[in-house]
Amino acid sequence: MRNQPLPPSKSQSPIYWEKLAQVSLDMICTIDNDGYYTFASDASLLMLGYTSSEMVGKHYLSLLHPEDVERTTLAVQQLLTHGAPHNFENRLLHKSGRTVHVMWSSSWSHEDGKMYSVARDITELVATRQRLAESEQRYKGLFQHNPDVIFLENRTGMITEVNEAFCEKWGVTLEEALSRSAASFFPATMEAATQQALQEVLQGNTLRHMLEINVGGEERMYDTIKFPIKVNGQVVGAQTIAKDVTAAAQAYKTIQQQANKLNTIFESISDAVIMLDRDGCLTYINNEAERLVGLDKQKDLGKNIWEIFPQEVEGELYAHYCHMLAADTPAYLTTKVHSKELWLSVKAYPSAEGVSVYFEDVTEQVVSRQELEKLSLVASKTNNCVMLVDKDWRIEWVNEGFSRLFGYRVEEVKGKRPSQVLHNAKTDTSSYEKLWGKLMQGEDIFFEILNVTKGGEEVWMTVDITPVVNEEGEVYRYIAVQTDITKLKNSELDLEKLAKDLYKQKRDLQEFTYIISHNLRGPVANLLGLTQLLVMEDAATENFQKSLTFLRQSVVKLDDVLMDLTTLLSIRDTTANLELEPVAIQEVVELALSSFKEPLVQTEAKVVLEIEEGCLVRANKAYLHSIFYNLLSNSIKYKADGRALQIKVTCHPVPHTQEVLISFTDNGSGFNLEKAKKNLFKLYKRFHTVQEGRGIGLFLIKSHLDAMGGRVEVETRVGEGTTFLVHLPLYA
Repeated sequence: MRNQPLPPSKSQSPIYWEKLAQVSLDMICTIDNDGYYTFASDASLLMLGYTSSEMVGKHYLSLLHPEDVERTTLAVQQLLTHGAPHNFENRLLHKSGRTVHVMWSSSWSHEDGKMYSVARDITELVATRQRLAESEQRYKGLFQHNPDVIFLENRTGMITEVNEAFCEKWGVTLEEALSRSAASFFPATMEAATQQALQEVLQGNTLRHMLEINVGGEERMYDTIKFPIKVNGQVVGAQTIAKDVTAAAQAYKTIQQQANKLNTIFESISDAVIMLDRDGCLTYINNEAERLVGLDKQKDLGKNIWEIFPQEVEGELYAHYCHMLAADTPAYLTTKVHSKELWLSVKAYPSAEGVSVYFEDVTEQVVSRQELEKLSLVASKTNNCVMLVDKDWRIEWVNEGFSRLFGYRVEEVKGKRPSQVLHNAKTDTSSYEKLWGKLMQGEDIFFEILNVTKGGEEVWMTVDITPVVNEEGEVYRYIAVQTDITKLKNSELDLEKLAKDLYKQKRDLQEFTYIISHNLRGPVANLLGLTQLLVMEDAATENFQKSLTFLRQSVVKLDDVLMDLTTLLSIRDTTANLELEPVAIQEVVELALSSFKEPLVQTEAKVVLEIEEGCLVRANKAYLHSIFYNLLSNSIKYKADGRALQIKVTCHPVPHTQEVLISFTDNGSGFNLEKAKKNLFKLYKRFHTVQEGRGIGLFLIKSHLDAMGGRVEVETRVGEGTTFLVHLPLYA
């Protein structure tokens, strides 16, 4: 039993053993061959927080500091191998979690099969060693007579050592310095930065920065380096060395300020600036010059400008440059830089040192002026309609083509907005309103629109609007060019209508062909066969009666197909002339529900209606009733086994649209939407094999909605239910 100490050996006196264990401040213990404590003296409580009984049965590794497991295990192995007494140190974990440094004196008894050990708490001794090591490290790194300011601080930021330069600069004694934190010697505004720097150094980092502070009433600049002090690999504090570089910093600062002032002047100028010596070599380039003509301060300073741009030597710019130097007078010109495809406005000022050149990009203004000159010639002669409008979108001028097409003279439309003379109730302004933002940003826009002439004739036009900007880059005018596409547009509309009619006729033909070839032919073939069989059978026989029953069933199926044909023909005939009216959703839903009172009661169905009061749609009431009738019929027919049917109908207008959304949801059996998607609303397509049905309900729903300008979406999961989302035009 490991929870009971073994009796002492024959050579030991029990009385002596007990007295020794009671009076010793060291923990006396025994550990068996498996590493478990079999005895521990009462000193274990003081040393580790565990009573003697709590110690018995614990494995020695369970109390070890994780970092000491390997070397302790090695020491135990050596003790077991050699058997001679052995001393070693390690760390144990107190019951409270703190670390206890321990000196062990142990020996192994082969006779008893256990290790006898005395453990002494040397935590204070280890701390003393560490303090001595830190002190030695500080003094090795400290140079009392160093002219630089040097001070050391511990992990809490308290100063632990300073040199003479520190005391001299701050006017304190060594004792006064050691009683304060390092942060207290700096302005209060620097306290947070001082603490942050200490924390970074305690993480093992070295920091270097320039520090400007007031020392003895004088502003001084220090080149400061702060680095960690390590003992046994652990950071125990920080050392700071600060070199007074005030004189050098002030001289550099003065030079830098002068350079910055000069540079700021040239960089603040909106123009590009370069400076050349008398030989044409670059001595200065500002940022705008780099951006505008692709110069590089790092590479091009000192180079000859004409070697960088050799294409310009034969051009106008070089000729003006040579003339300016010869006459020693400023030059002003607008010229093209062919190598960059830029038009520049150039101002050059010669001096004894060289030439100062200021230039700006005027390409856009030059090109715009050239384009306007061309457009003014074309606009007056073209057959297209051309308008010039100001920034407030009022007509300034129209060409002859405009007058010929729309019938207005310039005097009749000048000062008016184009919409005042060219639009009517049918004009769809959304065709250009969504492009208005681009136009305001200076971009060209293009759109089609229906306009009207002075005589009331409607004409379709394509409109191309180009903004015109001034030298400041502001849009101050627009050029609108309109082209008559009425004939083309009418042809497109006719073709579109013809294509829709052909598609509809093709679809109708396919549906009728399907009904005739699949649904009508079967019952007719059955009728023919049964009729021939009845002729040959005696009316009194059982076969005759069975055949007669089958004959009736075939007739019923034939009648169903004929009714479907009648329904389809009715939908096709009425679609073109379908009358739409305001219809109250609440009224139609309740009317459809009244047709299913009995099956709803039998199935214990629960129907919830959440329809906004006065919710009206623009629809055909009969078609809408048919839609809800088929939806209710399907919900009842395909209810899920094992749970009561629940149906929920909601209706509300869709914000920012002219639509009403009707949601019809049930908790029925659902179906595989992915598998059924292609045939979802086709005629005679069914998605359940257990319940009977003709597969016409969803087809009718889709057909009715198409006829009323609506649409339908389906969400369904097998075993969970189905939701139909019906969109219809809002009646407003």
